[in-house]
Amino acid sequence: MDVLRKRQIGAMRTQRAGGFTLVEVMIAMAVLAFGLLGLAVLQLHALQQSAAGRHTTQASHVARTFLEQAHRLPWSALGDAVGTWTAPGWGGATSSVSARIATPDGGLSSEKTYDIDWRVTEIGVAGCLREVEVRVRWPEAKVSTLKESVLATRRYNWGAAGC
Repeated sequence: MDVLRKRQIGAMRTQRAGGFTLVEVMIAMAVLAFGLLGLAVLQLHALQQSAAGRHTTQASHVARTFLEQAHRLPWSALGDAVGTWTAPGWGGATSSVSARIATPDGGLSSEKTYDIDWRVTEIGVAGCLREVEVRVRWPEAKVSTLKESVLATRRYNWGAAGC
């Protein structure tokens, strides 16, 4: 009888040593849950930063397009914006642009609206050189101030006397 009892105790020890206890499994699941929660937070942050980067790229594209339009304006039209930021007033220009993205159902949705203004600065005293700046501003989620992108170019008045 004593031998049989020793065999049973030895078998129980062998089985218990080969498996996990309920407490160990619960601790492992808690560690896994915290790790997955951390990954979910990182994924959400990555999505927000991706959207912010896309908005900055779109704003730079809008600024470049308007800067190219301003570069083609006649020299006399540049005088309208000397010194202060003003909405573009040349033919076909608007003071805001909406970026549209494709939706899963095949339609289009307005994602972000960008406000555009421009400024011209006289460089030098002869009136032969002007800097043209285009500023694009937009609100970004979780940011209290407007984000902005400014692009600039310089124009030389080739046709003026003394330049």
